[in-house]
Amino acid sequence: MRRAAGAGLALLLALAGGCARPPDPSPGGFSVPAFFEGASVSKGTVKVALVSTTAFTARFEGVRKGSSLVLDERFLFEDGPRLQRWRLTEVSPGVYRGTVETQGEGERLAPPVPVEGRATRDGAVLVYDGIAPGGGGTRLGFRHVMTARPDGTVSNHVTVSKFGLPIATSAVVFAKTAAALDAAPPP
Repeated sequence: MRRAAGAGLALLLALAGGCARPPDPSPGGFSVPAFFEGASVSKGTVKVALVSTTAFTARFEGVRKGSSLVLDERFLFEDGPRLQRWRLTEVSPGVYRGTVETQGEGERLAPPVPVEGRATRDGAVLVYDGIAPGGGGTRLGFRHVMTARPDGTVSNHVTVSKFGLPIATSAVVFAKTAAALDAAPPP
């Protein structure tokens, strides 16, 4: 019994460790600013601890200034709209740093929290500790794993954790147009 409990704890710690930091950068790989400059759209679902699944859509507007990107992500959930504002700068080839501000339960954006990211050969990984769109003040860990797809869309698999343990996931597809989003396979 102890051996099984120890193996289970080791597995949980290994899974939780995957949420902590992004991988080594792949300079010349996927570019977050290049993809999100201008208008983009997305659709996806959030699954909370095998209890509920919520669908959402989002519209993006990205403004690129040199190696920096300011990206407004306007979610539309069943219970209303939410805003998330990203400020990302490529500080060295394939390495992103910046902040994200998220609208919680009220109308105001929460204070910015630091974001760290890395380009991969075919995508990017962004990690931060912040609040969920529409959520309360509970600080959660977020790990976004984006993968560019041959049809020009990008899939995004998000793991949300608390105390290093996964509590929710999100599967999202990003596209540059509504038509491309409608034609895209699920994430």
